[in-house]
Amino acid sequence: MPETKQSFLSKPLALLALSHMITDLSQGALPILLPLFKTAFGLTYTQIGIIVLAQNFTSSVIQPIFGYLTDRMSMPWLVPAGLLVSGLGMAVTGLATSYELLLVIVIFTGLGIAAFHPQGSKAAHSVSPVNLRGRSMAVFSVGGNLGNACGSVFMTILLTLPGLISNTVYFCIPAAVLSGLLWLNMAQISPRQPSRAATEAKSAARAPLPYALIVILLIVIFLRSSISAGLTTYIPLYYADYLGGSRLYASYLLSAFLLSGVVGTFIGGTLSDMLGRKTVIMGSMLLSFPLLCLFQFTTGLGTLVLVAVTGMTFIASFSTTTVLAQEMMPGYEASAASLTIGFSIGMGGVGATLLGFVADGFGVPSVFTVIAVMPLGALALAYFLPGKLFRRDNAVA
Repeated sequence: MPETKQSFLSKPLALLALSHMITDLSQGALPILLPLFKTAFGLTYTQIGIIVLAQNFTSSVIQPIFGYLTDRMSMPWLVPAGLLVSGLGMAVTGLATSYELLLVIVIFTGLGIAAFHPQGSKAAHSVSPVNLRGRSMAVFSVGGNLGNACGSVFMTILLTLPGLISNTVYFCIPAAVLSGLLWLNMAQISPRQPSRAATEAKSAARAPLPYALIVILLIVIFLRSSISAGLTTYIPLYYADYLGGSRLYASYLLSAFLLSGVVGTFIGGTLSDMLGRKTVIMGSMLLSFPLLCLFQFTTGLGTLVLVAVTGMTFIASFSTTTVLAQEMMPGYEASAASLTIGFSIGMGGVGATLLGFVADGFGVPSVFTVIAVMPLGALALAYFLPGKLFRRDNAVA
């Protein structure tokens, strides 16, 4: 076997990670706009939660539909097409003239994101060396996390320019450029020729799936994604609206959380190849609990440091859960990715909506109290996940 195929950062994987980044720019940008939409349309916190729910439902919850389709037929074009749709949708978000129109645009954008992820994750899995799948999926996931982080930075910069919120139109530029680049490299990103690996994976797929373990993993991801959606939604609202601080400072805090999560994703994915998936998942939840408890008791520079450390620790299990699901569901890699990156994470929008009721009824600080105890539930459930259940010497080379 050629040695070049053992590199975890091959050209196809690099392109997929970059496309993941551009696709997820819109997800990182939307939370920055929420305080502006709240003021412009006179929205309640519950209505803000509905916007988050609309984005998460269309971009994530319906992903299993695309995962089901891409596991059964070749649809490599969904990678560039989904990227382009998400970029165009975000480009017109700032032009919305009503709350209802804004929801329609958010849904359109989310559909592009939903179309991209299952096929993109499946492609990343197929081009990765078996013994480096944790690290390779981390590279792909880093692209998405970096997109979330850069989306908030990009949006913050655009809001300082003439045109203010209408500058969202510039999101169409990177989407159009990279979409064209993906079309030109389609054969490398999603090779069509059958292989022994694909044949054996289909054979393995006939074996009974560990449904109980899969459900446990999805609940763990749901709890984690509810916390993440809550933090990305309420960090700007808490520090800008509730405490009356600078919107710019609030955006810096959100960016610090997301950027540090990029580092945590890569570290977590790499460690999962050495220590096991379960170890990383449980360690991430255990370390996040005391950090989240400190959110309401820090100020100034301490807040920035706390947010950054929390992001690195909390998001460390992001790619690990996807790889674990793909290993438990051989032959259904796109479906596994759509369930872990899509459905369960998208259900975090439901958690964000429930947190909106908490904020409206008990105040924004109470949201952080609820968020702080949620990692304990995820930690308890993660105990029942398989440890080093999948040996590399039994994997398909």
